[in-house]
Amino acid sequence: MLLREALGIPQLRLSVLAGADDLDRPLTRVYVTDLLDPRRYLSGGEVVLTGLMWRRAPADSETFVAACAAAGVAAIGAGDAAYGSVPADLVEACRTHQVPLFEVPVEVSFRDILDEVNPSLWARRATGLATVLVRHRGLAAAMAAGARLGDLLSPVAADLGVDCWVLTPTGRIVAGTAGLDSTGRADLAAAFVAADRLPVAVIVDGRPLTVLAVPGRPEHRLASWLLAVTAGTARAPLPDAADELVSLVALARGQADEATRVERRLADRVGSLLDSGGDLGELRAALSSCGLSPDSTFLALTASLTGLPAPSELAVAVAVVEEILRPYASQTVVARLTADRPDGVLAVVSAPAQPASTVLDTVRAGMAALVPALGAGRLAIGISGPAAGAVALAGAVEEARHAWRAASDRPGPATVVSAGELASHLLLLAGVPTDTRRAFRDRLLGPLVEYDRVHDARLVQTLETFLACSGSWSRCAELLHVHVNTLRYRIGRVEQLTGRDLSRFEDRVDFFLALRLPG
Repeated sequence: MLLREALGIPQLRLSVLAGADDLDRPLTRVYVTDLLDPRRYLSGGEVVLTGLMWRRAPADSETFVAACAAAGVAAIGAGDAAYGSVPADLVEACRTHQVPLFEVPVEVSFRDILDEVNPSLWARRATGLATVLVRHRGLAAAMAAGARLGDLLSPVAADLGVDCWVLTPTGRIVAGTAGLDSTGRADLAAAFVAADRLPVAVIVDGRPLTVLAVPGRPEHRLASWLLAVTAGTARAPLPDAADELVSLVALARGQADEATRVERRLADRVGSLLDSGGDLGELRAALSSCGLSPDSTFLALTASLTGLPAPSELAVAVAVVEEILRPYASQTVVARLTADRPDGVLAVVSAPAQPASTVLDTVRAGMAALVPALGAGRLAIGISGPAAGAVALAGAVEEARHAWRAASDRPGPATVVSAGELASHLLLLAGVPTDTRRAFRDRLLGPLVEYDRVHDARLVQTLETFLACSGSWSRCAELLHVHVNTLRYRIGRVEQLTGRDLSRFEDRVDFFLALRLPG
C-alpha cells in the first residue's frame, strides 16, 4: 500500500501539509507515539501518528521530525486536539527533512486510521505472500524440469521491478539482466570479497546496488555466489524483492552443487590413481570418464589453502581451484586428495590448444581477485609444464608439486609458481623437504655467517662472487676491489671454517646450491 492510497481514504479526511510531491512511498504499518524520540520503536516505512504531547517548545518539532526521518518513516500524521491546528514549526521541520506531513482532524480518531489502514496492509501482504509462494513453486518445478537460472532470472526480476545479477567471487557472471559490463562485474566482486559483513550497499556505474551472499557447499564466501540487486532508496537499500531472488538463486545453486558432487567423485578417482601411482590403463579409463582424452596434452596443478577452519579447508580449496580454472571447465578435473597431504588439491587440465603461459595468466588473475576474501588464509599453487598423454601425467604431477613447494616458500597471501619459472637446480631443490634444505644451508654456511657477524670479514659475499666468476682469482678480486692476496686469504678462511676445498668441483657445487637456499 502506498501513502497516497492511505491518504485518499474518503472517510478519514486527511489533509497533506508538507511533501505533497512525495506520496508514492510504500507503507509498512501505522504507529502511534507521543515520545520525543521514538526511533527505537521504528524500523522504516511507518506512518507515525502523534498527538503532539511531546511538544514543549517550538524547537521540539525539529528534534521529533529529525528522529523520525533518521528511522526512515513514510509520513507523520499530527492530530489537532492539543493545539487546534498543526504548529507551523512542525510543518517547517517536515519540509526541511523531506518527511510528508498530514493533518488529522479532531473528529477523526487515531483508532479510525488504524482500523482502515492496517487491515489493508495485512491483506496485501497476505496476497503478496501467496503470490510469492505460487511463483516459488512454479520456479522450483521449472528448474526440476531442466530450466536454467539464466532463463528464469530476467523475467522474475522484471516482474519484481528490479535489475539483478548473479556472479562468482572472481567476477564471472552466472546469470542476470542486461547492463553490467566487465568493469561493473569486477567492482561487484571486489565489494563482495572485501566486505566486512553482508549485505553491503555499493555504487556501480552511478547505480545503487545491494550485494548479498548465496552460500553453497562449503559455506564460505570463497565458495559462494553473490547476488547484486538494484537498491530501493538510501533509507531502505535492501528491496523486498531480494529475499525472493535469493531463494531463486539458492535453488539454482543447490542444483549446481549436486551436479558438481557427481563430477567430483569421478575427479577424485583420477587424483587417487595419480597420487598412488596406479595402473596406466585405469588412469586412461578414469580420464575418459571425466570427458578428457587420455592422449591429450596435459598440465597438472597442485594447490593448498591454509589458515581457514580445518574442517572446511580442503573443500574450500577445491571450490577455489575450480573457480580459478572455470575458463577451462570442460577440459579440467579437480580432485580432492587425502586431508593429510599439504597440497591437498590436484587439477588436471587438458589444454592442447592453450600455451602453458596462458593458463598461468588465468590462474594469476583468478587468485588476485580472491585475495581480499582470504583473510588469514594462504593460497599456494604450483603448475607443471606440458605433459604428452596419460603416460606422462604422473611426472607432470611431480613437477607441479615441486613448483607448489616453491610457491609455499614465497611470501604473500596467494602465490603461484610454474615449473618453467624454476631453473633446473631450483626445481631439484624444490623437491627436498624444507627442514632438510635449511639444515644443509646452515651446516655449510653457518660458520661463515657467524664469522662475518663477529669480524665483518665478508666471507659469504666473497664466496658468492668467487663462484660467480667460475673461480677466476683476478676477475673476482677486481669485482671485490681487493688485492688477489687478500682474496686468497679470505678463500682460505672459508675452506678452514667449513672443511671444504674450493678447488674440488663437488664442493663448489655444494656451496653454489647452499647460497641459493632461503636462510
